Order: sequence, then C-alpha cells, then structure tokens
Amino acid sequence: MSLNNKNIIDLKVVQNTEKFPNFSTGLYHWMMFLINFYNRVKKDLKIDFDSFMILQLVVSDYLYKTNKEGTKNYKELEESFKNYPDLFKDKRKVNIASIAEVLNLPRETVRRKVLHLQKVKLLNYDKSGINVGPEYKIVFNQFVSGTVSNMSTLIKKWDADGSLKNLLEFKKN
Repeated sequence: MSLNNKNIIDLKVVQNTEKFPNFSTGLYHWMMFLINFYNRVKKDLKIDFDSFMILQLVVSDYLYKTNKEGTKNYKELEESFKNYPDLFKDKRKVNIASIAEVLNLPRETVRRKVLHLQKVKLLNYDKSGINVGPEYKIVFNQFVSGTVSNMSTLIKKWDADGSLKNLLEFKKN
C-alpha cells in the first residue's frame, strides 16, 4: 500500500494560492522591519519609544499644517526642517495635554519626556506650545532617510513574493 492510498501524504495536493494567498512571508518581512525600526529608535536616536511617539506627534502636526498649504517633496521638506525657527511662525502648536490625550499617556509622563526632548534639542517647549527643535534636522536627514530606504526594501520584498498584491487586495472576512 502506498502512502497516497492511505492519504497520509498526498503529493498531488498543492496549496491554492488564489484561495489562500501568501501571508506568512509578508508578515515575517513586516516583523523584521518593525524590529529594526524599534532598535534604530533606541540606538540611533537614543530615546525610548514613548518619547519617539511624542516627537512623531509634534512632527505630524507640522506636516498636517504643511499639507493644508500645499504638499512638499523630500528636498523641500528637508529644507524646511533646516530652517526650523520659521516652521511655526503664527501657527498654533501642540501642548502637553493634547499629546497626553492622543497618545493615551499620563500628562506628567508627557511633561517629563518633553523636557528631556527639549534638553537634547529635538523639541522646543515654551508657553506658546511645543514644536520641532533645532536637532530634528539631523533626525530627518539620517533617521527618516534610513527609514524610507528600509521601507523601500520592505515593499520590494513584498512585491517579489506577492505579498504587496495580496495586501492591496486584502479583504477582511
């Protein structure tokens, strides 16, 4: 009696990739991207992830306001961070309470982390609010460009293994 007759191993059965598209390799590449990203935040920026999220929220506020006035390409955005004092002229800034609410963190924790980010010049904090500090241009030049490069690599891997197509066509059952 062969193995096929007992249905122990059916070598003729091939996974139907139309019905069950590849997911595990795409998820693996995503997990590796995230692990690398978290490690880079800690190693390169020398801040914890909550502090990084605070920084990202302040920068995203700036980007939101920038996009309302018209989008910028990479070079224009890079140039705007070099001229950081002009970034927030006549613009409402975020504050500790708004950051705490959005990130679901205690206000005192946010206050301490903002003070640390101000000390290392990634943020400016005064009575008018919180905005990007003079050292953020270094973050943009090094960390952001590295992240964009890593994302490009991730998307190329997803494209090569079919995960990108599956992701774009994903429908939750």
